[in-house]
Amino acid sequence: MEKLKFKGDKIILSIVILLSLLSVMMIASTGDRWIEQLRNFGVGFFLLFLFYHIDYRSVSRFATPALIFAGILLFYSFIDSSGARTVSIFGIDLQIFYFIGFCVLLYMAKYMAKKLNYEEELSQNEIIKLFVLIIVFCGGIFLSNQSTAIILFCTCIVVLFVGRVKTSYLFAFCGVIFVAVFLAFALNIGRVQTFKNRVTYWKNDKIAPGMDKDYGRQAILSRAAISTAPWLPTNVGKGTIKKVLPEKDNDYVYAVLVEEMGILVGLFVLFAYLIILYRTMRIARNADGAFGMLLAWGIGFWFCMQALVHIGVNSFLIPATGQTLPFISRGGVSLAISGAAIGMLLNISKEKFRI
Repeated sequence: MEKLKFKGDKIILSIVILLSLLSVMMIASTGDRWIEQLRNFGVGFFLLFLFYHIDYRSVSRFATPALIFAGILLFYSFIDSSGARTVSIFGIDLQIFYFIGFCVLLYMAKYMAKKLNYEEELSQNEIIKLFVLIIVFCGGIFLSNQSTAIILFCTCIVVLFVGRVKTSYLFAFCGVIFVAVFLAFALNIGRVQTFKNRVTYWKNDKIAPGMDKDYGRQAILSRAAISTAPWLPTNVGKGTIKKVLPEKDNDYVYAVLVEEMGILVGLFVLFAYLIILYRTMRIARNADGAFGMLLAWGIGFWFCMQALVHIGVNSFLIPATGQTLPFISRGGVSLAISGAAIGMLLNISKEKFRI
Protein backbone atom coordinates (compact mmCIF):
# COMPACT_ATOMS: atom_id res chain seq x y z
CA MET A 1 0.00 0.00 0.00
CA GLU A 2 2.92 2.34 0.68
CA LYS A 3 3.96 2.13 -2.98
CA LEU A 4 0.48 3.22 -4.08
CA LYS A 5 0.47 6.24 -1.78
CA PHE A 6 0.74 9.55 -3.63
CA LYS A 7 3.83 11.42 -2.42
CA GLY A 8 3.85 14.44 -4.71
CA ASP A 9 2.27 17.86 -4.33
CA LYS A 10 -1.38 17.09 -3.56
CA ILE A 11 -2.48 20.70 -4.05
CA ILE A 12 -1.25 20.87 -7.65
CA LEU A 13 -2.81 17.49 -8.43
CA SER A 14 -6.12 18.56 -6.86
CA ILE A 15 -6.17 21.79 -8.88
CA VAL A 16 -5.46 19.94 -12.14
CA ILE A 17 -8.31 17.50 -11.41
CA LEU A 18 -10.73 20.36 -10.63
CA LEU A 19 -9.74 22.22 -13.80
CA SER A 20 -10.28 19.03 -15.79
CA LEU A 21 -13.77 18.56 -14.35
CA LEU A 22 -14.60 22.15 -15.28
CA SER A 23 -13.28 21.45 -18.76
CA VAL A 24 -15.59 18.49 -19.33
CA MET A 25 -18.53 20.59 -18.16
CA MET A 26 -17.60 23.44 -20.50
CA ILE A 27 -17.01 21.21 -23.52
CA ALA A 28 -20.30 19.42 -22.90
CA SER A 29 -22.04 22.77 -22.60
CA THR A 30 -20.56 24.21 -25.80
CA GLY A 31 -21.01 21.21 -28.08
CA ASP A 32 -21.00 17.46 -28.47
CA ARG A 33 -17.25 16.83 -28.30
CA TRP A 34 -17.08 16.01 -24.60
CA ILE A 35 -16.46 12.31 -25.29
CA GLU A 36 -13.46 13.31 -27.42
CA GLN A 37 -12.31 15.54 -24.57
CA LEU A 38 -12.63 12.67 -22.09
CA ARG A 39 -10.45 10.56 -24.38
CA ASN A 40 -7.88 13.36 -24.54
CA PHE A 41 -7.92 13.61 -20.76
CA GLY A 42 -7.38 9.85 -20.60
CA VAL A 43 -4.17 10.29 -22.57
CA GLY A 44 -3.16 13.37 -20.59
CA PHE A 45 -3.65 11.77 -17.17
CA PHE A 46 -1.99 8.56 -18.30
CA LEU A 47 1.10 10.60 -19.20
CA LEU A 48 0.78 12.57 -15.95
CA PHE A 49 0.94 9.47 -13.77
CA LEU A 50 3.51 7.81 -16.04
CA PHE A 51 5.95 10.72 -15.66
CA TYR A 52 5.05 11.02 -11.98
CA HIS A 53 6.46 7.51 -11.49
CA ILE A 54 9.51 8.03 -13.75
CA ASP A 55 12.49 9.63 -12.01
CA TYR A 56 12.83 13.04 -13.64
CA ARG A 57 16.63 12.65 -13.71
CA SER A 58 16.30 9.76 -16.12
CA VAL A 59 14.32 12.01 -18.48
CA SER A 60 17.38 14.25 -18.78
CA ARG A 61 19.12 11.52 -20.78
CA PHE A 62 16.73 12.21 -23.64
CA ALA A 63 17.19 15.99 -23.60
CA THR A 64 19.59 16.09 -26.56
CA PRO A 65 17.68 13.59 -28.78
CA ALA A 66 14.44 15.41 -27.93
CA LEU A 67 15.96 18.74 -28.95
CA ILE A 68 17.15 17.28 -32.26
CA PHE A 69 13.67 15.87 -32.90
CA ALA A 70 12.16 19.25 -31.99
CA GLY A 71 14.45 20.88 -34.55
CA ILE A 72 13.26 18.43 -37.21
CA LEU A 73 9.63 19.21 -36.36
CA LEU A 74 10.34 22.94 -36.53
CA PHE A 75 11.94 22.55 -39.94
CA TYR A 76 9.00 20.45 -41.09
CA SER A 77 6.62 23.21 -39.99
CA PHE A 78 8.34 25.56 -42.46
CA ILE A 79 7.61 23.32 -45.44
CA ASP A 80 4.16 22.15 -44.34
CA SER A 81 1.16 24.16 -45.54
CA SER A 82 -1.63 22.74 -43.38
CA GLY A 83 -1.97 25.84 -41.23
CA ALA A 84 -0.22 28.58 -39.28
CA ARG A 85 -0.41 26.78 -35.92
CA THR A 86 -0.50 23.14 -36.97
CA VAL A 87 1.41 20.71 -39.17
CA SER A 88 -0.02 17.72 -40.95
CA ILE A 89 1.66 14.41 -40.05
CA PHE A 90 0.20 11.28 -41.64
CA GLY A 91 -2.93 13.27 -42.45
CA ILE A 92 -3.43 14.44 -38.86
CA ASP A 93 -3.16 18.14 -37.98
CA LEU A 94 -1.05 18.53 -34.84
CA GLN A 95 -0.05 21.52 -32.75
CA ILE A 96 3.64 20.84 -32.28
CA PHE A 97 4.90 24.11 -30.80
CA TYR A 98 4.09 23.12 -27.20
CA PHE A 99 6.19 19.99 -27.62
CA ILE A 100 9.03 21.95 -29.23
CA GLY A 101 9.01 24.50 -26.42
CA PHE A 102 9.09 21.80 -23.76
CA CYS A 103 12.07 20.12 -25.46
CA VAL A 104 13.94 23.44 -25.43
CA LEU A 105 13.28 23.91 -21.69
CA LEU A 106 14.31 20.32 -20.95
CA TYR A 107 17.60 20.76 -22.79
CA MET A 108 18.34 24.12 -21.17
CA ALA A 109 17.74 22.69 -17.69
CA LYS A 110 20.12 19.78 -18.35
CA TYR A 111 22.78 21.97 -19.99
CA MET A 112 22.84 24.52 -17.17
CA ALA A 113 22.58 21.97 -14.36
CA LYS A 114 25.96 20.44 -15.25
CA LYS A 115 27.68 23.60 -14.03
CA LEU A 116 25.30 24.67 -11.29
CA ASN A 117 25.51 21.34 -9.47
CA TYR A 118 29.24 22.05 -8.96
CA GLU A 119 28.59 25.68 -7.96
CA GLU A 120 30.25 26.90 -11.17
CA GLU A 121 29.07 29.77 -13.32
CA LEU A 122 28.36 29.31 -17.00
CA SER A 123 31.13 30.60 -19.20
CA GLN A 124 30.52 33.33 -21.74
CA ASN A 125 30.72 30.81 -24.60
CA GLU A 126 28.18 28.53 -22.90
CA ILE A 127 25.80 31.43 -22.39
CA ILE A 128 26.16 32.43 -26.05
CA LYS A 129 25.31 28.85 -27.07
CA LEU A 130 22.12 29.03 -25.03
CA PHE A 131 21.27 32.41 -26.56
CA VAL A 132 21.71 30.96 -30.06
CA LEU A 133 19.50 28.01 -29.10
CA ILE A 134 16.74 30.36 -27.93
CA ILE A 135 17.03 32.54 -31.03
CA VAL A 136 16.77 29.56 -33.39
CA PHE A 137 13.74 27.96 -31.76
CA CYS A 138 11.86 31.05 -30.61
CA GLY A 139 12.59 32.72 -33.95
CA GLY A 140 11.38 29.67 -35.87
CA ILE A 141 8.15 29.49 -33.86
CA PHE A 142 7.69 33.27 -34.16
CA LEU A 143 7.23 32.99 -37.92
CA SER A 144 4.03 30.98 -37.41
CA ASN A 145 2.92 31.61 -33.84
CA GLN A 146 4.07 34.85 -32.25
CA SER A 147 2.36 34.40 -28.89
CA THR A 148 3.83 30.95 -28.22
CA ALA A 149 7.28 32.23 -29.23
CA ILE A 150 6.98 35.16 -26.81
CA ILE A 151 5.84 32.90 -23.95
CA LEU A 152 8.69 30.48 -24.63
CA PHE A 153 11.20 33.33 -24.81
CA CYS A 154 10.03 34.79 -21.48
CA THR A 155 10.18 31.36 -19.87
CA CYS A 156 13.72 30.84 -21.16
CA ILE A 157 14.76 34.20 -19.72
CA VAL A 158 13.32 33.21 -16.33
CA VAL A 159 15.21 29.90 -16.43
CA LEU A 160 18.44 31.74 -17.33
CA PHE A 161 17.88 34.21 -14.49
CA VAL A 162 17.20 31.44 -11.97
CA GLY A 163 20.30 29.71 -13.32
CA ARG A 164 22.35 32.72 -12.21
CA VAL A 165 23.21 34.09 -15.64
CA LYS A 166 24.35 37.68 -15.19
CA THR A 167 21.63 40.27 -15.66
CA SER A 168 23.93 42.31 -17.89
CA TYR A 169 24.00 39.40 -20.37
CA LEU A 170 20.24 39.03 -20.15
CA PHE A 171 19.58 42.74 -20.78
CA ALA A 172 21.96 42.73 -23.73
CA PHE A 173 20.29 39.62 -25.15
CA CYS A 174 16.80 41.08 -24.70
CA GLY A 175 17.99 44.24 -26.47
CA VAL A 176 19.17 42.22 -29.46
CA ILE A 177 15.86 40.35 -29.57
CA PHE A 178 13.93 43.63 -29.36
CA VAL A 179 15.78 44.93 -32.42
CA ALA A 180 15.16 41.65 -34.27
CA VAL A 181 11.44 41.76 -33.49
CA PHE A 182 11.28 45.41 -34.56
CA LEU A 183 12.83 44.47 -37.92
CA ALA A 184 10.42 41.55 -38.29
CA PHE A 185 7.49 43.90 -37.78
CA ALA A 186 8.96 46.47 -40.16
CA LEU A 187 9.42 43.84 -42.88
CA ASN A 188 6.13 41.99 -42.18
CA ILE A 189 7.89 38.63 -41.81
CA GLY A 190 5.68 35.58 -41.31
CA ARG A 191 2.32 36.28 -39.68
CA VAL A 192 3.42 39.63 -38.31
CA GLN A 193 0.67 41.46 -40.21
CA THR A 194 -1.95 39.36 -38.42
CA PHE A 195 -0.39 40.32 -35.10
CA LYS A 196 -0.38 43.99 -36.14
CA ASN A 197 -4.05 43.82 -37.08
CA ARG A 198 -4.95 42.36 -33.71
CA VAL A 199 -3.02 45.04 -31.84
CA THR A 200 -4.72 47.71 -33.97
CA TYR A 201 -8.14 46.32 -33.15
CA TRP A 202 -7.27 46.06 -29.47
CA LYS A 203 -6.18 49.73 -29.41
CA ASN A 204 -8.88 51.23 -31.66
CA ASP A 205 -11.70 48.68 -31.41
CA LYS A 206 -11.91 48.73 -35.20
CA ILE A 207 -11.45 45.99 -37.81
CA ALA A 208 -8.43 46.65 -40.06
CA PRO A 209 -8.68 46.14 -43.85
CA GLY A 210 -8.24 42.49 -44.80
CA MET A 211 -8.75 41.33 -41.22
CA ASP A 212 -10.99 38.36 -40.41
CA LYS A 213 -14.30 39.74 -39.19
CA ASP A 214 -14.68 36.79 -36.82
CA TYR A 215 -11.82 38.20 -34.73
CA GLY A 216 -13.71 41.39 -33.88
CA ARG A 217 -16.83 39.36 -33.25
CA GLN A 218 -15.03 37.09 -30.81
CA ALA A 219 -13.51 40.01 -28.92
CA ILE A 220 -16.89 41.71 -28.52
CA LEU A 221 -18.77 38.56 -27.54
CA SER A 222 -16.16 37.44 -25.01
CA ARG A 223 -16.34 40.81 -23.27
CA ALA A 224 -20.13 40.64 -23.27
CA ALA A 225 -20.10 37.14 -21.80
CA ILE A 226 -17.86 38.22 -18.91
CA SER A 227 -19.51 41.61 -18.27
CA THR A 228 -23.02 40.11 -18.04
CA ALA A 229 -22.02 37.07 -15.98
CA PRO A 230 -23.59 36.48 -12.54
CA TRP A 231 -21.46 36.24 -9.42
CA LEU A 232 -22.60 32.70 -8.59
CA PRO A 233 -22.90 29.66 -10.90
CA THR A 234 -26.63 30.16 -11.53
CA ASN A 235 -26.38 30.03 -15.32
CA VAL A 236 -24.80 26.59 -15.76
CA GLY A 237 -25.60 25.23 -19.22
CA LYS A 238 -27.84 28.22 -19.99
CA GLY A 239 -25.36 30.62 -21.55
CA THR A 240 -26.65 32.45 -24.60
CA ILE A 241 -23.59 34.30 -25.87
CA LYS A 242 -21.69 30.99 -26.14
CA LYS A 243 -24.08 29.94 -28.91
CA VAL A 244 -22.67 32.51 -31.30
CA LEU A 245 -19.12 32.76 -29.96
CA PRO A 246 -16.53 31.22 -32.33
CA GLU A 247 -13.77 29.15 -30.71
CA LYS A 248 -15.96 28.84 -27.61
CA ASP A 249 -14.36 25.56 -26.54
CA ASN A 250 -10.79 26.62 -27.22
CA ASP A 251 -9.42 30.17 -27.48
CA TYR A 252 -12.42 31.71 -25.68
CA VAL A 253 -13.41 29.00 -23.25
CA TYR A 254 -12.71 31.24 -20.23
CA ALA A 255 -15.39 33.70 -21.34
CA VAL A 256 -17.92 30.85 -21.61
CA LEU A 257 -16.84 29.52 -18.21
CA VAL A 258 -17.43 32.89 -16.55
CA GLU A 259 -20.77 33.38 -18.35
CA GLU A 260 -22.11 30.06 -17.09
CA MET A 261 -20.20 29.37 -13.86
CA GLY A 262 -20.10 32.93 -12.56
CA ILE A 263 -17.46 35.49 -11.68
CA LEU A 264 -16.43 33.75 -8.45
CA VAL A 265 -15.60 30.53 -10.27
CA GLY A 266 -13.74 32.58 -12.88
CA LEU A 267 -11.67 34.17 -10.11
CA PHE A 268 -11.06 30.74 -8.61
CA VAL A 269 -9.66 29.53 -11.93
CA LEU A 270 -7.41 32.59 -12.15
CA PHE A 271 -6.03 32.07 -8.64
CA ALA A 272 -5.70 28.33 -9.24
CA TYR A 273 -3.02 28.97 -11.84
CA LEU A 274 -1.27 31.43 -9.55
CA ILE A 275 -1.31 28.83 -6.78
CA ILE A 276 0.31 26.34 -9.16
CA LEU A 277 3.05 28.89 -9.83
CA TYR A 278 3.54 29.47 -6.10
CA ARG A 279 3.70 25.76 -5.38
CA THR A 280 6.14 25.36 -8.27
CA MET A 281 8.43 27.94 -6.68
CA ARG A 282 8.45 25.90 -3.46
CA ILE A 283 9.09 22.69 -5.38
CA ALA A 284 12.01 24.33 -7.21
CA ARG A 285 13.45 25.67 -3.96
CA ASN A 286 13.44 22.21 -2.38
CA ALA A 287 14.46 20.24 -5.49
CA ASP A 288 17.38 17.86 -5.20
CA GLY A 289 19.80 19.41 -7.67
CA ALA A 290 19.87 22.17 -10.25
CA PHE A 291 18.18 20.15 -12.99
CA GLY A 292 15.02 19.66 -10.95
CA MET A 293 15.02 23.30 -9.87
CA LEU A 294 15.36 24.69 -13.41
CA LEU A 295 12.89 22.23 -14.93
CA ALA A 296 10.31 23.03 -12.25
CA TRP A 297 10.67 26.75 -12.89
CA GLY A 298 10.33 26.23 -16.64
CA ILE A 299 7.18 24.11 -16.34
CA GLY A 300 5.47 26.27 -13.73
CA PHE A 301 6.17 29.62 -15.37
CA TRP A 302 5.16 28.43 -18.87
CA PHE A 303 1.95 26.89 -17.50
CA CYS A 304 0.95 29.99 -15.53
CA MET A 305 1.92 32.51 -18.21
CA GLN A 306 -0.09 30.68 -20.87
CA ALA A 307 -3.14 30.72 -18.58
CA LEU A 308 -2.76 34.42 -17.76
CA VAL A 309 -2.39 35.30 -21.45
CA HIS A 310 -5.56 33.35 -22.29
CA ILE A 311 -7.53 35.05 -19.50
CA GLY A 312 -6.13 38.44 -20.51
CA VAL A 313 -7.29 37.94 -24.10
CA ASN A 314 -10.76 36.84 -23.03
CA SER A 315 -11.02 39.91 -20.79
CA PHE A 316 -9.71 42.16 -23.61
CA LEU A 317 -6.75 43.23 -21.47
CA ILE A 318 -4.33 42.21 -24.25
CA PRO A 319 -4.70 41.52 -28.00
CA ALA A 320 -5.82 38.08 -29.15
CA THR A 321 -3.12 35.43 -29.22
CA GLY A 322 -4.82 32.08 -29.83
CA GLN A 323 -3.46 30.62 -26.58
CA THR A 324 -5.50 27.86 -24.98
CA LEU A 325 -6.33 27.55 -21.27
CA PRO A 326 -4.34 24.62 -19.81
CA PHE A 327 -6.50 21.65 -18.77
CA ILE A 328 -9.72 23.49 -19.66
CA SER A 329 -9.62 24.25 -23.39
CA ARG A 330 -10.39 21.41 -25.77
CA GLY A 331 -7.17 19.89 -27.03
CA GLY A 332 -5.21 16.79 -27.92
CA VAL A 333 -1.46 17.33 -28.15
CA SER A 334 -1.60 20.29 -25.75
CA LEU A 335 -3.32 18.16 -23.08
CA ALA A 336 -0.83 15.36 -23.58
CA ILE A 337 2.17 17.70 -23.21
CA SER A 338 0.57 19.43 -20.21
CA GLY A 339 -0.08 16.07 -18.55
CA ALA A 340 3.50 14.92 -19.06
CA ALA A 341 4.90 18.24 -17.80
CA ILE A 342 2.75 18.26 -14.66
CA GLY A 343 3.71 14.62 -14.06
CA MET A 344 7.40 15.60 -14.11
CA LEU A 345 6.66 18.49 -11.77
CA LEU A 346 4.91 16.15 -9.33
CA ASN A 347 7.85 13.74 -9.54
CA ILE A 348 10.25 16.56 -8.64
CA SER A 349 8.01 17.44 -5.69
CA LYS A 350 8.48 13.97 -4.18
CA GLU A 351 11.95 14.74 -2.85
CA LYS A 352 12.55 16.97 0.13
CA PHE A 353 9.25 18.76 -0.34
CA ARG A 354 8.15 20.49 2.85
CA ILE A 355 4.53 21.53 3.20
